[in-house]
Amino acid sequence: MSQTGKVTASVLNFRPEPSTRRPPLGQLKRGDLVKIIGKEGNWYKIQSGDRTGYVFGNFLEIQDDQPFHQFLLEQQALQTHPLEPSSSETITIETDFSRNEKQVARTWNRFGGLIGKLSDVVDIDPGAALAVLVVESSGRGFSQDGRMVIRFENHKFLKYYGKKHPDTFKSHFKYNQDKRWLGHQFRKSPTGRWKKFHGNQSREWEVFDFAQGLNASAARRSISMGLPQIMGFNYAAIGYDSVSEMFDNFSNDIRFHILGLFDFIRGAGNTSRMLQALQTGNFEQFASRYNGPGQAAKYGDWIDARFETFNQISNL
Repeated sequence: MSQTGKVTASVLNFRPEPSTRRPPLGQLKRGDLVKIIGKEGNWYKIQSGDRTGYVFGNFLEIQDDQPFHQFLLEQQALQTHPLEPSSSETITIETDFSRNEKQVARTWNRFGGLIGKLSDVVDIDPGAALAVLVVESSGRGFSQDGRMVIRFENHKFLKYYGKKHPDTFKSHFKYNQDKRWLGHQFRKSPTGRWKKFHGNQSREWEVFDFAQGLNASAARRSISMGLPQIMGFNYAAIGYDSVSEMFDNFSNDIRFHILGLFDFIRGAGNTSRMLQALQTGNFEQFASRYNGPGQAAKYGDWIDARFETFNQISNL
């Protein structure tokens, strides 16, 4: 491990072991830089000057000392790695499993081979990545009709199209001005009845196809895509030259959904705040960056619950 950590708390206890049982060796201040030499659970083993000890991971921002070389998307071995887990790692679905347990098990049994491989590459618990996918899309990347699962965000379409065409936008799209992720409605005719569309993939695609007719690139930037529900405007962050390239790959192969998740979590280097949050089990912090701060606590709780479910029913 070749990484530097930056202290983010005003005062951070520096301890002789990865627990709070024994008194601290000393304290570090916000902005102090330390060398990371290991990791145990949610704790980092660090070196500060001539001292070695442990600090709690939530209060250390990891800074990558190694340059970024390649997106996971671009690695042929990962593109062809088996989707399904080995027979020894497959979860047996019992008749008394709850709905959530079945959902977690089925998602793992479909994609656990690639999830496990990528989790090893970025050094996270595979159950954490699985939990994110289950929360985001219930483990479904495509609908029964074969189309990719999407969610069209009116407020994003305002940004990428509506600001330059306000009259057209207001005639067909609206949302809650105070909580932009709520109150999304659409009407095809400027004089028609406003209708909700979230929660129904046929309606999502109706709105999306209409928006594509206005501006295809803006519409594709305004949807979250597939298993990980990554927004189209993040295309460059996961290794694509255009949102259309991301849309085409996601539309054609579920593997690109999973590769996209891990590239998004890892970021533009070998680490990121999202990746660090998953490594330390801070799901609320992860959700605040992945889903936005508005509902971070709710999403964090959901991810934590699915993570615990996976640990309880898996053979790992």
